Order: sequence, then structure tokens, then C-alpha cells
Amino acid sequence: FEALDTDSALRPTVIKTGDVWTKRMQQNLLTKMHEENVTLQLQKKEKNKAFDLLDALSRSGSLPIACAELHVFVAATHCFENSLMATVIQDNINPIEKMENSMLIVASTIFDLSPAHLLKNEQEEQRVVKYSPALFECD
Repeated sequence: FEALDTDSALRPTVIKTGDVWTKRMQQNLLTKMHEENVTLQLQKKEKNKAFDLLDALSRSGSLPIACAELHVFVAATHCFENSLMATVIQDNINPIEKMENSMLIVASTIFDLSPAHLLKNEQEEQRVVKYSPALFECD
């Protein structure tokens, strides 16, 4: 982020989950959905059951799992120097442009693409270059 974030507006965000989760499940397709609370002890037990199932399905890793997905949650916070209203009125800065700049920085980092490749068309690129020329200097 640091190479493209000239304003130093992006900050890391720590996401903490609660101790008790809510689990929604059906025993089978014909039964109704029901909810139950999952405490820390039950979360650990369920995680171990999931890893045991994965271990059994892959025969302890000897069989490849061809169609699997891993979902990763990435969070960052965009910080303005002043309040949002002060940014608009006193600093005369469009906060939407700054947010779009931050989103392009995050997306280009995650997908390892230049910001120009992430935009829909050349008109969008020309619009973004006007307020964020530093993003396109590396191209």
C-alpha cells in the first residue's frame, strides 16, 4: 500500500469476532432451518471436526482436492485528516475520489494488476488520472 498511497490515508484494520457465534443449519432438506449459539469450546470442536473430515476426504493429503475455494477477508480503513464535512468544505477535496483512489490501491495490491487494468474503459482511466496521477506513474 505504501508505494501508491501518497496521502498515507490507508490504515490496517483489525477485525475481532465475538466469543459466541450463531449457527444456522438444517438437519436435511425437508426439515426447517434452526439456529443455535456456538460457544468457544464448541467452535474448537467444530473446527476439529471440519479438519478431520478434510483429512479423511483427502486421505491425509495424498489425494488432491481439485475444486476448492479459499475465502480471505481483507480490511483497511481510509482515514481523512479532518472530518468528512471539513474535508469537503474547508479542504475542497472530493472524498469520493479519495475513496476510489484507496479502493484502486487495495485492488491493485490484491490482484497484482496496475490500476489501469482494473478500470472499465479508457474514459474511466482518464477521469481517475486527473485526481490520482501517482497511481499511473508506475505503468
